[in-house]
Amino acid sequence: MIETKTEVRVRFAETDAMGIVYHANYLPWCEVARLALINSIGLSYKTMNENGYHLPVVESHLNYKFPAKYDDIVEITARITERPSVKIKIEYEMYANGKLLVTGHTIHVFVNLQGMPVKPPRDVAKVLLDAFDKNK
Repeated sequence: MIETKTEVRVRFAETDAMGIVYHANYLPWCEVARLALINSIGLSYKTMNENGYHLPVVESHLNYKFPAKYDDIVEITARITERPSVKIKIEYEMYANGKLLVTGHTIHVFVNLQGMPVKPPRDVAKVLLDAFDKNK
């Protein structure tokens, strides 16, 4: 398993007329947590892109349990619990003020510059698998 935690502060622009976070604004927070996860194991998404690889989202699912509000500090846990391959599933939990707000996941697939699914570069695969196996 690979896991990391990061935080975001809810901006006023992320809230709706009811003063709660608009549902679509949780997905960018998943991206914040996902990049923190990738960086935490020594990978750089920017370097992967420069080398011709991308990890687009091919599936996303969020289950809303409790709303976040303006100025809340939202703690996001991102984790990989399934051995990564061409496909990577990242699970998320978001908390604020001691309450579980959102659970969910995104699925990503390595693609080349033409958008075709490919195996991850060997160095990237090694880092991912070593980090996963280290924290079983």
